[in-house]
Amino acid sequence: MAALNAIGQRLVADLKRAASDDDDFRRHVAHAEKVNVVGAGGALTAAYEQLRNAAENTEEHLLLQNAIRRFFKQVFITRDESLVASSGNELAVELTFAGYVPNDSLTKSQLDKISQLATDHYHLYEQLLKRRSVALDASFGWVLDTLSVKVEGAVNHHQRDAAFITFAYEYLQTVVPRESVASKKDDAAEYGAALFVAIHRALLKSNTAVIRTTLMQRYGVDAKDAESYVQFNRQVDSLLKAPLADKLYRVVDRQGAPLRIMRRMMDDQADFVNWLPRREVFLEKFEQQVNSEYVQIGRRINRAIVRSVIFLIITKFIIGIAVEVPYDFWAHGQIIWVPLLVNLVFPPLYMVALRLTHTLPGYANTTALVDRADAMLYGERTVLVKKQLTGRRYGPIFSALYAVFSLAIFGGVLWLLLMLGFSLVHITIFFVFISAASFLGFRLSRLIRELELVRGSSNGLTFLRDVIYLPFVVVGQWMNEKYSQVNIVATVLDMVIELPLKTVLRLVRQWGAFIDDRKDRI
Repeated sequence: MAALNAIGQRLVADLKRAASDDDDFRRHVAHAEKVNVVGAGGALTAAYEQLRNAAENTEEHLLLQNAIRRFFKQVFITRDESLVASSGNELAVELTFAGYVPNDSLTKSQLDKISQLATDHYHLYEQLLKRRSVALDASFGWVLDTLSVKVEGAVNHHQRDAAFITFAYEYLQTVVPRESVASKKDDAAEYGAALFVAIHRALLKSNTAVIRTTLMQRYGVDAKDAESYVQFNRQVDSLLKAPLADKLYRVVDRQGAPLRIMRRMMDDQADFVNWLPRREVFLEKFEQQVNSEYVQIGRRINRAIVRSVIFLIITKFIIGIAVEVPYDFWAHGQIIWVPLLVNLVFPPLYMVALRLTHTLPGYANTTALVDRADAMLYGERTVLVKKQLTGRRYGPIFSALYAVFSLAIFGGVLWLLLMLGFSLVHITIFFVFISAASFLGFRLSRLIRELELVRGSSNGLTFLRDVIYLPFVVVGQWMNEKYSQVNIVATVLDMVIELPLKTVLRLVRQWGAFIDDRKDRI
């Protein structure tokens, strides 16, 4: 029976330490004073949060952090220090009504900690406002990033994630040596930070806020020190744009399937740490988890399809009201129904059709995953070969053919739309939405590829799908990068609905508290 190797043994020790910390935290919460949330607006807040999350179309595990970030953005804009100092209590109301946390689950000490974090970051924000060398948007983004992640960490513990990151980092550091991916000018410190970023991006689906904050914690940067805070965040911004970080992300993403399975086992299986020292038992459980992941990934894709369709419909409805219908009345004196309905109905149906072409991995992939897990935990040091690190390379003729096919596809679609009576505005909207749907569908296919070590072979249907929709995926990716910087729909919802709604609900709750106080005095 093969024994755990060194990094496997450290994983066991870290997981046991994390379990002990979680037990201590649960005991503390069980005996601590809880905060009960009462008041009006729970149903409205929860309904709006579902709408807002559909419009943002982000990873599910980041929804709580994003809600916290929006809350503190509104609080900081008021420039009311007394509101910041008591923001923990108001945040508890927001998160409870929105359904992110159960009522009576947050403790008074947690809310005091959140209020203190908010106060510290608000003072930091005030200092950064006085520094002419730092752009306002950048400084505000940095502060909201680190504050939202730290507050989310005060609500939820992530000790197992820390153990997993350490394990993944130690393993990947051995199989992806620095000299194989980094240039001579990239020093060891930059390689280490870039690998850390790649693990977060590829395996944990962390956003920039999480990466920024965990790097600060890793390198001991204190948010109370404005000078070091600014310098470090500038370095993080440069690192995230560096070619080395992108190169390592692609390597980790391609080779990350067994690590993703292990992380899910850590979360789902209470006996995971007890299985690790027993190789045969662990590998059997690992194979069972792989098969379970195949089933779960199908369900996740179906849920994501529903969310993406809602996102497309909401966006199209807003665009239709704001652009398409007014344009039709201005240019034609009436609504042109064919382009309007095609632009509304076709992208969601197109996404559903893409879903039907996705197939789950087979037995060969399962065997490859089990073998890789065996080597990770019980084998000796291995190094990925160059092909695994860089992928295949193709000559310029393939790029030229791809460009020709792309132009032909765009031209064919353009001709068809003109035959249907589309104007330039209608055509632009169609290309925007079909590109967005293609990119969303491509991201769903990535969920399957995240479980693959052995790439499945293409059949005629998937080959035709890829030839047709990949040009739109590229356009959709470009749009997504621009859209993520300025999410028009989310901005409209924040300004037109969220800010007025939550302001009114806050006043209603304050009025209710006032009435209760008056009744107590009678």
